[in-house]
Amino acid sequence: MKIEITSGELAVVLDTLGAEPVSVRYRGVERLWQNENGAWSGHAPVLFPVCGECAAVFGGKRSPMKRHGFARRCVFTPVAQGADFAKFRLTANEETRALYPFEFELEVGYTVRKNELEIAYGVRNLSPLPMPFAWGGHISHALFSPLGEHVLRFSEEEEFRALLHDENGHLTGETSDMGRGKELPLPEDVFSGNRTVIFGGVKSRRVVLHNGRGPVAQLSFEGFGNLLLWRPLSSPMICVEPWSALADRADTPADKDLSEKAGICDLPPGEEAHAKQTVAYFEVLS
Repeated sequence: MKIEITSGELAVVLDTLGAEPVSVRYRGVERLWQNENGAWSGHAPVLFPVCGECAAVFGGKRSPMKRHGFARRCVFTPVAQGADFAKFRLTANEETRALYPFEFELEVGYTVRKNELEIAYGVRNLSPLPMPFAWGGHISHALFSPLGEHVLRFSEEEEFRALLHDENGHLTGETSDMGRGKELPLPEDVFSGNRTVIFGGVKSRRVVLHNGRGPVAQLSFEGFGNLLLWRPLSSPMICVEPWSALADRADTPADKDLSEKAGICDLPPGEEAHAKQTVAYFEVLS
């Protein structure tokens, strides 16, 4: 089921499948990737309860959970809706328990204000034991000029030391020095070899995608400590993704419990956790 919310300037279509935005139009112009070349069918999936290629082991038993978790493949229930907001809920069920042996409520809320889309995440542990989880965003941005004309501007000084990964999506332990400062160039070959650019432990909580003539979009985030960049097959888009935890290293023991991994939140029984990201859209100057 699709639900539309609007601020007048910004119109967002949300799908109950994955509680995912499937269209974001700012002043009538589509700003989400629409899979024009068949390279990637996603738009802005919700990642939960793992991010990336992360083995989910609970009490010595490995779950068949796939990359990025199961939330993006589940149908959420709309629990609140108005002209400019909507909230969705996923409650533990037979399908999720087969992958994740915990009782929980996951909520994702969307609010539009003028040119901004706010995405609020909340999860409640309804189990009698601590519940390990991670979550992340994966929002795409359509590009209207070559990638190489763009830069990312960070709110804080950063060391751009990218964490490298293998062909299976596991971190290798190696890094690539991409400079330092507040501005990261995005040359055309930055994603060569299907590379994801992974920055762990960023200080910034705001980044601006800029095309050299003006801002394209600004992403602000709370509750996420890592930032990843990705695009498929040289497509005219880029994903800017805040994650709370990263993929496994290639040498991670196969029996390592999810709760013991870096960045994983071990949420106590009865407690809640929250995170948020906000995307501001601007008219693209050519």
